[in-house]
Order: sequence, then structure tokens, then C-alpha cells
Amino acid sequence: MRKDWTQNIVTVNDDIQLFYTRTGSGDKPSLILAHGLTDFGLCWHQFASNLEDKYDIIMYDAYGHGKSSRVSPDKRFDLVEDLHDLIKDLKLEKPGLIGHSMGASTAAGFAAKYPEMASCLVLEDPPWSDQERTEKGFNKAMKEMKKQNLASKEKSIKDLIRLKKKESPNWEEAILKEWAQSKHEMDPNFFDHHPYILRDWRDIAKSITIPTLIVAGDNDRGAIVTPALGIETVQLLEKGEFGHISAAGHCVRYEQYQPYLKMLELFLKRNIPT
Repeated sequence: MRKDWTQNIVTVNDDIQLFYTRTGSGDKPSLILAHGLTDFGLCWHQFASNLEDKYDIIMYDAYGHGKSSRVSPDKRFDLVEDLHDLIKDLKLEKPGLIGHSMGASTAAGFAAKYPEMASCLVLEDPPWSDQERTEKGFNKAMKEMKKQNLASKEKSIKDLIRLKKKESPNWEEAILKEWAQSKHEMDPNFFDHHPYILRDWRDIAKSITIPTLIVAGDNDRGAIVTPALGIETVQLLEKGEFGHISAAGHCVRYEQYQPYLKMLELFLKRNIPT
């Protein structure tokens, strides 16, 4: 983390604490970055470093992730409302929203519900597909991801980095330490209590009225959004764009960072005055 960045905590409903890192002090247009499942806010540090001269960037840890509150069955479990409360508490005026995977789902849900509170939206490979979804299948996936996370906690940070380099040699070296650390700081109870919510992605897309960019990689490398779905999404969105980045999978910016950075810089320049 850079020395001039600040870190703090926002307490939202049910006394849930959300930890965040911020690059600015409110004198520039704001961007909120929402990470994917098992990551945490500082997994965005490389991206934030490249854009901090133009934007006030907030990288927050989602509920159950990083240094945010541990998951409790007695507390609210609503990632969209957490984001809403974060924006209200920090008194942000129509920030841009960028989310990856789970974070993309959260940002999209927020934009659909609170269109007047954000300026634009970027969704990095949101979990949108036409594969059949069932509660049984969802719970099975959560159980498997919990198993994987517990296994990661048994390994050292150095070992996790070494294994990831072997498994994904094209990942950005700059993010590996934070990516590995986030696995250790993930609350495994998250997987037991994450609510199963069945809402068609098309209904969400139809409700989003702000400028939106969908970014996806290659399906044969693990990307979820297909070109056909991306094109359909653009037709459903009021102001939609779709960008495909080759030689990347589900974690587009980890695998093809420079094309990703350029694509988002151009989109943000068009949609957030600086």
C-alpha cells in the first residue's frame, strides 16, 4: 500500500464493519472498487495506482472478507445494502462503480436499485449466464469453495504465490501477494450463510440506466460471460457496451492488465468528468 493512502472502517447496519483503503480525500471524482469472492479490497491496488491521479478511489473489503466483519447469522447479509451504506457514510456523490465477479454482481444490483446514486458501472466478468441455477447447486458450489479456502489457509503466503505462478503463469506479479493474503483473511463462514437469491440477470440489466461496460475474457480460459450474452446484455442495458479481452479468463485484469486498464480508462474518461 502507498504511504499516502489511508485506511478506515465504516460501520453499517447491524454493526457490520467494512474496512476500506482510500487513495484520495474527496477532491476528485470518486470510484468504488468491489472485489470478487475470496479476494479483498487491496487486490485492486495495481489498478488504483494507475488511476489515483484522476480519481479518489475506495477499495473496500466486502462483508466476511479481509478486515471487514466476520459473518454472523444474527446480522444482515446483503452486499448491495452494504455498498449503499458505505456510499452514504462516506458522503460520496455519484461515484463510478467497478466490480469483479461477486463484486460485479453487487455493483450491478446496486445500480439497478439505486440508479441515482452512481455515475457509471463497469462489470468485470459478472456471474451472468444461462446455465440452470438451483439452490441445491448453489449450496454445493459454496461447500466446494469453502473447502478450497480452508485448504488455502493451510498453506503459507509464499506457497500460495508459488502455486499460483505455476497454475497461472500469465497473472500479474504485482497482485499475487495481496491475492494470496486475501485467502488467509477470508471468513469461511461466508460460504455457510451466503443467501441463495434467484434473480434473472436480464431483469437486473433492464433496470440499469447508467452507462455500463461489460468486460469479459475467453470462455475456454474460464470466463463466464459469453460473447452472445455480452451482446444481448448491451441490447438490454439503456447505455451498454461490451468489451472482450483475449487471452484472459475470469480474472481479466489479473491476466491481461494493460488492455484492461486502457479499456477502462477510455470508458471512465467518457463517463466521469475529471
